[in-house]
Amino acid sequence: MPVKKTFTLVIVSICATFLLSFLNYQELTLLHFINISFYFGLSFLLIAAFTMTVKGGFFDGITYGFRRMFTSKGKELTKQEVNEMIPVSELLSFDHAPFLFSGLIIIGFMLLGLFIHYL
Repeated sequence: MPVKKTFTLVIVSICATFLLSFLNYQELTLLHFINISFYFGLSFLLIAAFTMTVKGGFFDGITYGFRRMFTSKGKELTKQEVNEMIPVSELLSFDHAPFLFSGLIIIGFMLLGLFIHYL
């Protein structure tokens, strides 16, 4: 199923790139396509990198420390209550693969356009 989501994200992003290029600059040029597609590709890659970082458990220790340090609803939490809380990495059930692959594909289109632009 990630292939279908990736394909949908790429098609929607390319259509949005053309639409934004026409709305912002009132013309469709290769340079405007390169500039706007860079923002879409970078956004998708940042979303994928952030979700991979969170799912990898990087922030679990930080959130555990905050849970131990701060109170909840005016009362101190016991060690058992803190240990029973679900870690952040387990709370995130977001699949990062479609965003990663669509970001790479869009960046690939951008690099191809950049190569053509400088020929």
